[in-house]
Amino acid sequence: MAIINQQILDSVRSYNEAEIRFHIVDPTLKMLGYPGGDDVFLKLEQMLEYPYHIGHRSKKDLPSGRTDYRAGLKGRRGSFIVEAKAGNAIISQSDVEQAHSYAAHAKVGANYFVLCDGSKIVVYETLSGSECSPLVELPIREIDGKFHELENLLSPTYLARHCQVKYDLHLKLCDGLGSSVNIQSGEYGMDYWAYRVLVNGADCTTQLKSKAPQFTDLDKQLEMMASVFVLNVSDGFTARDADGKMYAQVSFSGVTKNSMAAMKLLGIEKMTFSSDEKFLSTDKSKPTVFESTADFSLVRGTMIPQLFGGAIPVDANVDGDVFVSALIHKDGDQLIGEYVALAVYHFGSVNVKIELDFLGKFGLRLIT
Repeated sequence: MAIINQQILDSVRSYNEAEIRFHIVDPTLKMLGYPGGDDVFLKLEQMLEYPYHIGHRSKKDLPSGRTDYRAGLKGRRGSFIVEAKAGNAIISQSDVEQAHSYAAHAKVGANYFVLCDGSKIVVYETLSGSECSPLVELPIREIDGKFHELENLLSPTYLARHCQVKYDLHLKLCDGLGSSVNIQSGEYGMDYWAYRVLVNGADCTTQLKSKAPQFTDLDKQLEMMASVFVLNVSDGFTARDADGKMYAQVSFSGVTKNSMAAMKLLGIEKMTFSSDEKFLSTDKSKPTVFESTADFSLVRGTMIPQLFGGAIPVDANVDGDVFVSALIHKDGDQLIGEYVALAVYHFGSVNVKIELDFLGKFGLRLIT
């Protein structure tokens, strides 16, 4: 069902407030789901009194107001108010302030407030104040084509999903954060790398490099990762577990499809770090230590993707482990620090062990 037709567009600027309500606001609220089932409400002309006045006036002189509409979820948080203006009116700052005062009233506590005149319908977030920019500013002629912009804020489904208050009663991670925070993205660099090849416990790296071309390829790939590619963190979070101990989970993105496939094969595309310290540091000189370990096992013949090109089979059964230590501090909306990683590959049947060292810096952007 369409809300706006050509007849309304031709006449809307001449509508009085009651006609704006009848032709625009009422059908908009109906399409949003108000009134609807037993779990939603729609109230008209709700009287509000403000418990303060200037001077020695009597209670009957207390200022008051009246909302045009108030709608939301019954018995739960999630509601909004709507104020309609005449078609030839221009929504002013004082109109926004008035609607905000209704939405923020102790008897209302609406999450959003909406104003509608002959040219547009606008939606504001109450907690952002009366001088904020609107979340939605929709011309009347575009209501039907962009109705989802209103629905995604004001429908009962949206209010039920996004307007419930969750209280964080756990110990905070640090000043400025609650007991958990999501990681939006990040990058990490590889400032230094080295590896050693041990045969029967003896370091044979130099000899093998001169004889085995695969080690030359390994040098080239590590050098490219350090100097050419951006190494990314795709997402993650830092939180406290049931015992209050801090931990972090980080998901990495491979620099190529092949490297991502290899990381998944080794089980290091996602790592969980833990810390024995009580709080996350905000002091660069005293970072918090987070550590992680991961084990992996590959059977002989498993195809390992290379950074570029195809995959190559491993010549023997391989057992490995990775240890990472990260020194972290919070700086604004980022977690910044340095890491040291040690990966060890054991080729058991031939008694060969490869040790790789990596050092670098990282920055993780938080969703705060």
